[in-house]
Amino acid sequence: MEMEFFQWYWWAAIALLMMILEIFLPGFFLFCLGIGCIGASITAGLGFGPAGQLLVFSVFSLVAFFTVRPVLMKRFWKKDHIRTNADALVGMRGYVSQDFDPGLRLGRVQVGGDDWRAESLSDTPLRTGDLIAVIRVESNTLIVKPLTTI
Repeated sequence: MEMEFFQWYWWAAIALLMMILEIFLPGFFLFCLGIGCIGASITAGLGFGPAGQLLVFSVFSLVAFFTVRPVLMKRFWKKDHIRTNADALVGMRGYVSQDFDPGLRLGRVQVGGDDWRAESLSDTPLRTGDLIAVIRVESNTLIVKPLTTI
């Protein structure tokens, strides 16, 4: 006697549920399981028993996981992100707004319309108006290097 669960409409309902849950839990894992459920639903509709349905579910899910998922991950999960806040300052150019102390290599720079505390990487004395480039950000201090000309 067949179990009531192994009917095509249960597999279809679970497939629909997996596709909906994928919206809230991204990563395309549930999507691949949903594809497996669709395969099992078709198998159940053709009259195969629970063992055949579970086999088709497993095969379809694995095939989707190793073929469809990488394509979707590459398409929708881009690593390019927009840098914001202090991270956006790296690579920007600015100018010295207050002379750097030669011994400490500390001073102030104007970058992106804001005045920042800065530390120079070089021993070259930086004077007001000199051009600089931001190398990195450490806490609230910009690490800068002098630029000779634009």
